[in-house]
Amino acid sequence: MEIRKNTFRDERIACRPNTMCVGFCAALTIFILFAVAGGGPLKTVHAAGESTAEARIVRFVKDIYPGGDAVRVRLTTVPAQLRGKVKIVNMSFLRIPDVSGDGICIVEIETSPARLRTVQVPFKVFTKRELYVLKQAGQKGDTIGPKDVVVRETYMNGKGPGYPASMEEIVGKVLKRDVPASTMITSQLLEDRIVVKRGDIVTITAESNRLIVRSKGRTVDKGRVGDMIRVKNITSGKEVMARIMNDNSVKVEF
Repeated sequence: MEIRKNTFRDERIACRPNTMCVGFCAALTIFILFAVAGGGPLKTVHAAGESTAEARIVRFVKDIYPGGDAVRVRLTTVPAQLRGKVKIVNMSFLRIPDVSGDGICIVEIETSPARLRTVQVPFKVFTKRELYVLKQAGQKGDTIGPKDVVVRETYMNGKGPGYPASMEEIVGKVLKRDVPASTMITSQLLEDRIVVKRGDIVTITAESNRLIVRSKGRTVDKGRVGDMIRVKNITSGKEVMARIMNDNSVKVEF
């Protein structure tokens, strides 16, 4: 009669689970541990050091602007009553943000059951702007083309006076002075290019309600579009003041 041995080693081999089963069990265990540790639903994460009340005020201010990413809001000062856990009952504006982005928000909070308190929160709004930077160094008198400029986005308070609002306000203009590469372009750096030089032949137009007269003239001054310059009529030799319309015509204004 043959007797088979069933050692402890044999038992472990016989009962070894497959790899798929082990992976499933491990994943299930991790899921259960996270669920227990969480103890409830996920919570909204705010910026570092920002309370729930501060986040609500920021959202409230942003709601008056189209496009959530187009503005950033910074609370200038935050009352101590809003730094902890607080119940906000109502919010409104004491001062709507002005052209500089400064405003004041009124926040009504509940300090105890049936007891309310109002606090003021000043803030500043920064709007997204496109600024224009020269790729290469430029010299006085250089005409700027579209390939000479790169666009940079940033957030600024107010309208940012002194900065061109679009590429159209830059292209075709000339530099007033020498500038290094990576210079931020401002309106003070630019001027219209000279379109008429001294001695150029132009068409002089004199216009009234009933009559339009055109003649050839020679410029006495140089100038840009919109400038008033002296022009000598070639036929009569008479000198007149005329406004530059483009690079080959001027107009006498009555």
